Amino acid sequence: MKKIVILLFVAVAATSCASVTIIPKAVNTVNSVSLSELNLDREDYDVLNTATSEATIIYREKRRQIEIFDAGNEFSISYQKTRFGWLFNESTGIMRLGFLTNDYEDYNVFAIQPEELARRLAIYRLINVSKLNGADGIIEPVISTNIEQQGKDIIFKTTVSAKMIKLHTNE
Repeated sequence: MKKIVILLFVAVAATSCASVTIIPKAVNTVNSVSLSELNLDREDYDVLNTATSEATIIYREKRRQIEIFDAGNEFSISYQKTRFGWLFNESTGIMRLGFLTNDYEDYNVFAIQPEELARRLAIYRLINVSKLNGADGIIEPVISTNIEQQGKDIIFKTTVSAKMIKLHTNE
């Protein structure tokens, strides 16, 4: 009986010290439509320019650890190999994620794939460029991802481009 009480005490003490880990993230969304979906006359909007952004994510696997980080070292996430599989280890920086109209979901950021992270970061950057240019939205986005290997690193490079539009107001 004494052993059971001690085991219960140890179990309660061990679980009470557990903490929740949250990966810092910033999320942007923007409306994205094709020209035919606008249902506007040409005089209702201006096409400001074509904006382009890029993101490069590097995937590196070493012995019992995986590292995923962006080329600018703004963010990194690592996983550790255990007998239960790959488990989240740590993160640094802020994970920046951008989403077009209907592709926002509540992602499990602990299990995000490097290709998806490159896509989301490039879209996030495109949204910021469009905001800086005073755009109300973007049309006809084109997303391209290239994957290559350099030594033991796998490089995911995504380029996103779209036309920025500004709607005319009734002023």
